[in-house]
Amino acid sequence: MSSAAPNLASSQTAGNSRAPSVSIAPMALVLIALSAGIAIDRHLDPFETSTWITLVLASITVACLGLRRALLSSVALLAAILAIGGGWHHYRWNDLALDDLSWGASETPRPAWARGVIIELLGTRTSEGYGPGDPERVVTRLVVEITGISDGSLWQGASGRALVIVAGERNDLYAGLPVELAGQMARVAGPLNPGEFDHRAYLRARGVRLRIVVDNPAGISLDRHGSEWRWTRRLGALRATCRARLVDQLDPRTAPLASALILGQREDIDPEVNDAFARTGTTHLLAISGLQIQVLALSLGLVFRAIGLPRRLAYGGVAMVTLGYAILVGLAPSVVRSAVMTLTFCVAAVVSRPTRPANTLALAGLFTLAWNPFFLFDVGCQLSFLAIGALIWLVPAAQQGLCVPVTWIKSVKSGTTSPLEKLKQQYEPWWRTSLHRVGAWIADGTLISTVVWLAAVPLVAFWFHLVSPIGVLLNIPLIPLTSLALLLGAAGMGLGMVWSPLAAVPIQAADVLLRLTEWIVRWGALQSWGHRFVPGPSWGTVAAFYFLLVLATVAGSAGMAKAVGPRGRGWRIALWCAVLTSTLPGWLLGGPGRSSDTIEGDLLAIGHGLAVVLQLPDGRAILYDCGRMGDPRVGRRIIAPALWTHGLTRLDSVYLSHADQDHYNALPDLLDRFQIGELVIPPGFATEENPGASLLLEQVRTHGIPVRTIAAPSTWNQGSTQFTVLHPPPDWHPETPDNARSLVLDVAHGGRHLLLTGDLDQLGLVELVAQAQPVPIDLMLAPHHGGKSANPSWLYSWAKPRAVIVSQRPLVSGTTDALTPLERGGIPLLRTWQRGAIHFRWSSDRILTRGFLD
Repeated sequence: MSSAAPNLASSQTAGNSRAPSVSIAPMALVLIALSAGIAIDRHLDPFETSTWITLVLASITVACLGLRRALLSSVALLAAILAIGGGWHHYRWNDLALDDLSWGASETPRPAWARGVIIELLGTRTSEGYGPGDPERVVTRLVVEITGISDGSLWQGASGRALVIVAGERNDLYAGLPVELAGQMARVAGPLNPGEFDHRAYLRARGVRLRIVVDNPAGISLDRHGSEWRWTRRLGALRATCRARLVDQLDPRTAPLASALILGQREDIDPEVNDAFARTGTTHLLAISGLQIQVLALSLGLVFRAIGLPRRLAYGGVAMVTLGYAILVGLAPSVVRSAVMTLTFCVAAVVSRPTRPANTLALAGLFTLAWNPFFLFDVGCQLSFLAIGALIWLVPAAQQGLCVPVTWIKSVKSGTTSPLEKLKQQYEPWWRTSLHRVGAWIADGTLISTVVWLAAVPLVAFWFHLVSPIGVLLNIPLIPLTSLALLLGAAGMGLGMVWSPLAAVPIQAADVLLRLTEWIVRWGALQSWGHRFVPGPSWGTVAAFYFLLVLATVAGSAGMAKAVGPRGRGWRIALWCAVLTSTLPGWLLGGPGRSSDTIEGDLLAIGHGLAVVLQLPDGRAILYDCGRMGDPRVGRRIIAPALWTHGLTRLDSVYLSHADQDHYNALPDLLDRFQIGELVIPPGFATEENPGASLLLEQVRTHGIPVRTIAAPSTWNQGSTQFTVLHPPPDWHPETPDNARSLVLDVAHGGRHLLLTGDLDQLGLVELVAQAQPVPIDLMLAPHHGGKSANPSWLYSWAKPRAVIVSQRPLVSGTTDALTPLERGGIPLLRTWQRGAIHFRWSSDRILTRGFLD
């Protein structure tokens, strides 16, 4: 998640052994004020846009009237900038056109027939089928700017931006094309679970508030009444042409990697490759970031100077190419930041003016937030600016701090160097001198990579729940490899536009480098010591770390050291010790302990699937089922973040109710991310007819996890909690479907009972109800996601639950819910698609429940 390459404006500063002076530059104050306004509007939302504008005008008036009082005028001017930030954010985040379809849409999908223009093709995505033997599902994803809506007979003007998901592959579509589409439209839904990525906020930051699902490839067609957006089409065609010239001459295995590295298109990368880059802390190599732009700009500058271009013309050429490349790959936060810094450096060089790193970085921040104020909350943007700040201020400080001990060690080891030895060193063979230089380069690269990695650790752990020390080592070879691959690929695309055969040699060389890159990353991901999944720190911990880091950096600057003198040395040392020790708190070594005298749990909202988390009074954690229909990555996307939110790094037991994929296919992801004490299954879980279940048990045993089979009737205690298996008995009707043999578990504590039923159906229900009537159930899981055949009225007459929870996806429009009679009968019913994850907690007289969205 870090970058070890300094940018053009700061490379000399980062390489200097003397720490730069740290002071608050005017541009930095402006950036702080603008960021504060944006953050205030996002988290507090105190004013409408018009009120923010009024505050801007009032503050500017005060600043003008108080020109003779410098302090008052400056404070008023900063207040105006703060208000500009708040108003700009509020306008982009909340204000909509009157005909925007988002006004009338809800999160429940409704049929819609709309017109619009494709503004971006996101590519195709492939996922597994809904069941064993089912074909893979392919969808085409694109972003459409809505221009009209039909009620079935008349068209009306409308606006809005929608993420469109089309079933099947539609390679004939292109950016700028006017289309008609018929599908199910809804507002983009927010997160339903603790720790879940907020996809709604991510899309809203890009102007997308609607989601349209077209379940047939023929549901999207050419709008013959619309007109093409020429500039959008030309830019899209240029991107497609560049990708085609690049990919056509590459091995299919490395083509997605090249497309991501050079053009910023990551849709086709294999999820396992993506995961390997994430685990090794090298994901920044897959995204167009400051690294790629700086490498391209520096190389172009050297080429222009080598061919004899005048200095000003060379810098002007670098600026133009940088701007064009940034537009080609898309103006992501790190791209905007790097492009602005490069352009600033080039303009300063053309007019022969020096650049100040703090002002240059602040100027890049201002342009980034002016382009899109939501970038302030983008983790890529945060890490990009953090890496550059570390290169400018922290690396020189680290070099200066290591200079004294390294010199002392050398003097102790080799003593005083005599004049004869110095002369001998001057006439060393070239190969020995080269080895010294390579060693020095590796040492500098290791120091830079380490400093940037340490600076980013809390932020990366917070967002990604990962600590990847192996990234410090891997960045040293990977940055040169990917940089050279980038240059060769870009050269190949350029030469290919002149004459196709010219592209073969550089692109093939890039292919070799990318294969080596992927091999190194996959190797790094397999090293158990190279990464660790962690619950992650709180926002307060992250803020405290960076506050201390800024204080220590300012205290260690040359200007501050001179002002304070020797007396301040102890304070500087204490501050740096506080910074270093705060990188190893409890969130890095393990999850926080839980102390409670009762049970808490969550039924996670994962659609057509099931996952129930239980935390017992003695600190043990249990997971009952973990899967979702056709989506095995639900383990890493939803279940793992929810567990980390509770501070969990270990699951003492995982119970699988039966061998359907939507109840176990997330387990492989959890095996890699958590310690698991045991796997518990019912009889007949793995059979010849279900090879997927057999493969799963193989994977579990490979990880050294014991597998235990339980059957009814059996009872055991874990501390003050009692577990009772009510179904199935051993060797019970092995010919029945898996659903009928679902593991039914009664969890009791303090006289309160939770009944977990899996997908119990058919004969299984009859077998269960044939038992003696249980003590009243406080909370019951509706079997089989609330399906009609699994939820007869006589089941609830037998169980007499006080409340019912159900793991369920939104109902299809026009269908009825089989559980509605329960609500009419006065039994509280909590559906995950309506309330989000259902949290429940044992109390003295009942089990209390609430939804994540409540």
